Amino acid sequence: MPDLPWYRKAACRGEPLDLFFPDGDGARWQPQIAHAKAICASCPVIRECRDHAHQTPEKYGLWAGLTEEERGLTRRNWKRRSQTSQRREATG
Repeated sequence: MPDLPWYRKAACRGEPLDLFFPDGDGARWQPQIAHAKAICASCPVIRECRDHAHQTPEKYGLWAGLTEEERGLTRRNWKRRSQTSQRREATG
């Protein structure tokens, strides 16, 4: 996994990497995806993980409880929120 400061607090730390990188997204992989998402749901650094996945952008695996497809759908909204926050910080 990444060498990032927030990762030291991640709920997935110590879990098998392949859990978060299923080999497909069909029905066969749904139990694995659900298990990985459950770990992410309890993570204290889920926001940092999601920001990282959107900034990089990470193309594969589950990050912050989102599949590749879900990240693609949320990336536009994330960019908009990120830009708004940056403007507020610059003027505040």
